[in-house]
Amino acid sequence: MIVVVIIGIVTALALPGVAQASRERRVQQAAVTILDIAREVRSRAMYRGRAQTLVINQVGVALQLDAYEGSSSSCRLSNFGAGSLDLNQRVANLDLTEARFVRDNLGATIALPTATTYLQICYTPLGAAFFSTTPIITPSQAWSNDTSVLGMGGVFQINVFQTTGGATRRILIPLGGMPRMRT
Repeated sequence: MIVVVIIGIVTALALPGVAQASRERRVQQAAVTILDIAREVRSRAMYRGRAQTLVINQVGVALQLDAYEGSSSSCRLSNFGAGSLDLNQRVANLDLTEARFVRDNLGATIALPTATTYLQICYTPLGAAFFSTTPIITPSQAWSNDTSVLGMGGVFQINVFQTTGGATRRILIPLGGMPRMRT
């Protein structure tokens, strides 16, 4: 009987730690998924020979990511405008506003550029990257590659975290390099 009571006490003490570790693992998994999508979009542009775009929308304390393949090698000629994003061209998506992520108190924000709730990054087959912080509706609207707007050497930063505390995972998406993650 004493052994059973001791096992019960040890289990009761370990349970909160196991639950926290499980939530941290889900934050890590969400961050890795975002990182994988960002890397895939960049790589896909090079091996498919077509412009690719990553659209990131801030919705409250969560993000929606969608990746699309263009119809040409040019960002402007691919018509990636907000009114012309074709779901048939979507190659990846992740919606952190879904119930399974909300249940785990998962949050994510676009940290750089600051106060941004929309970010669209377009990669060309030659490795050039362009971005817009507002939806591009017509092909005549210009993409930017001005890294001075971003600060920190031309890097976009996305933070993934647990809204109830815990470690923050930072996904860094440089205009001129491969996306990476920091804790």
